[in-house]
Amino acid sequence: MTYRILLFFVLLPSLVSGQNHTFDSSQPTTITKEITRETGKVYEVIITLPPDYQANKEYQVLYYLDAWWLRDLVQGCYRIKSLSNKSLANNMEELILVGISSVGNEEDWNRQRNMDFTPSKYNGKLVVNFGKIQLHESTTGGADSFLTFLKDEVFTMVESEYKISKSKRGILGHSYGGLLGFYAYKTHPEMFSNYILLAPSIWWNQSKLLINEEFLLKETDAIMFIAIGTNEIRMIREPMAVLVEKLNEKNSKINFIYKQYENEDHHSVLPQSIYDGLENLYTKSNND
Repeated sequence: MTYRILLFFVLLPSLVSGQNHTFDSSQPTTITKEITRETGKVYEVIITLPPDYQANKEYQVLYYLDAWWLRDLVQGCYRIKSLSNKSLANNMEELILVGISSVGNEEDWNRQRNMDFTPSKYNGKLVVNFGKIQLHESTTGGADSFLTFLKDEVFTMVESEYKISKSKRGILGHSYGGLLGFYAYKTHPEMFSNYILLAPSIWWNQSKLLINEEFLLKETDAIMFIAIGTNEIRMIREPMAVLVEKLNEKNSKINFIYKQYENEDHHSVLPQSIYDGLENLYTKSNND
């Protein structure tokens, strides 16, 4: 299935130019802005408008993390899904996509996500390096501060310039980004109503987020798409199974979709799962 998505990317130009009677060939507009936190750290906010954007129309918004490397994949998957938007069988919501990206090189990106996406300071006994950055108390545990930054600065900026449905914000995150998305659901459920969580790192600090189950009983409506590959490492796979079991048993207010992808691993799962997440959460017929 992953290869089918990659093939679509290759064939996209010919589909647009040769099938105008079926597909909408208007090109989306992307605006990149820089925003600086009180700490001095700089981020890029990458805003992609739907092809037929109208300033007086209200839109749903999907915030996606790790735009430093997921930007093309998220934008491409949404573009493919929305190409045949006029078809009754594939009527996608018109979304404003907002990517949050670190500024700099790969090491800067790893340093940013290690800090911003983890909800507590690393307390493991093993010495672990992610992207050449060692996990320890000074490089992790900044999720609360980052969520405040999203809410107070990024949301405010986006919603001051575009007409956004504040009750239908979405978040897409992979690995640590999925951990942050789940942590946001647990601690700040008012921030998002739609969640696309791909191979989320629920293992963080001995799966601490799963210890207190009260959040599973919250009367907060949400739609959550969670995906994982069957070739995922055990450290991620086993806590994920526990979370799925708890969600199925205890929460009736969440519309929960869980998919496993045969023979896919932590990274190869991304193309198909992003595509399916968008389809499940933002196809209009699924939301009627």
